[in-house]
This record gives sequence, structure tokens and C-alpha cells, in this order.
Amino acid sequence: MTDSIMAEISDRYRTNQENLLELVSGLSGEQIAWTPNETTPSVGFHVWHLARWADYLQELIHGRGSQLWEIEGLAARWNMETKSLGYAQTGMEMDGSSAAALRMPEKGALLDYARRSFAAAQAAVAKIGDNEFFAVYEGLHGENWHDGQIGPIVITWMTHDNRHLGMVECLVGLQGQSGSADA
Repeated sequence: MTDSIMAEISDRYRTNQENLLELVSGLSGEQIAWTPNETTPSVGFHVWHLARWADYLQELIHGRGSQLWEIEGLAARWNMETKSLGYAQTGMEMDGSSAAALRMPEKGALLDYARRSFAAAQAAVAKIGDNEFFAVYEGLHGENWHDGQIGPIVITWMTHDNRHLGMVECLVGLQGQSGSADA
């Protein structure tokens, strides 16, 4: 137990991502790509989406030009049409059919990107001290979430991650696999 609010938040943020990776690492490529219908995104979509948001968060903290997604030109390498990838190419605001139709790269490439973007975001969040909880960060696309205050932004990201973790658990269960994201 720590006396630091941000250290606790940072630990929980990291744990969410570790739980996701543990949950999906044993799945086959086919299981990651599987979807039960035309409007439900695959496990792979959820992993990609969370990795994109982690990459976006670390850039928000570190500053423009630090996203792995952009530096490595992953959209082009993975043959993804950037205009169809939603807000900031994160998958946000994509309709269900478009999200379900989006083809992810093979499992190894997808999980590698997720691990690296999660690690970068975790390192960025870990450096935020309690005295910076309400520090204001400029949105990269004109957004003004929580008046730009980084602590509430990180908490919102964690809540978002947990929602997707539950969806991944459901998709894994629908495939007859066991697994839980509980720590």
C-alpha cells in the first residue's frame, strides 16, 4: 500500500493492461480475429483500440510526435485506411460494422504493439506525482477532457480499459475458453 494517489492509480492502470495481455496471449490468431456477428468487434479490435488509446495517452503526457503508431507508420504497414479508423485513428466513434470489419495484423504484431504502447503509457503515468494530479495537458486534437487535468484523464482511461476488458472476457467466453481479467 502506498500513500501516493498517483502511484496507486499508476499501479491499477498497469494491472489492467497486464490482465488484458495475459487474457489474450494464450488465444490463437483465429480466436483473436473471431467475431460472433457482423457488428461485434473481435478481441483483436479491442486490443488494438486499447493499445491505440495507451499510445495516445503517452503522447499526451510526453508531447507530440511520440506515438509509436505514427513513428512506425503502422496504419500503412497494416493496410488500414486511416480515415476509417475513427477519432485520432483510435477506433473511437467507429460504428459497429466498421469496427467488426477492420482486419487486424497477425497476433504477434498486434500484441507486440500493445505491449510496447502499454509500457510507454505506464512509464508516462508512473512519472505523474500527486502534486500534478490536476496539472493541465493540452489535448492533441482540440479535445478538453476533464479540463485537461491529467489525473482525471488517466482515471477515465482506466474506466474505459475496464469496459473493454469485460467485452474481451465475454468474447473469450463465447468461444468456449476460460479466462478472467481479474487480478
